[in-house]
Amino acid sequence: MQYMRSLFGSFCPDEDEDEADARCLIAFSLRIGNHFIAADHSARSRAEVIALTRKLLLG
Repeated sequence: MQYMRSLFGSFCPDEDEDEADARCLIAFSLRIGNHFIAADHSARSRAEVIALTRKLLLG
């Protein structure tokens, strides 16, 4: 997590460590738990939702 925190910290505001920590947890959770999540994404495919999530996480 420390490594990811440094990566997210490179583009999250310095004063907002909370945002970097939250992004780290979401990214880690998605990577580890993606195959356990069964969800209907309506008109979007699973790949489209994952791509959108990555875009939002990475800024």
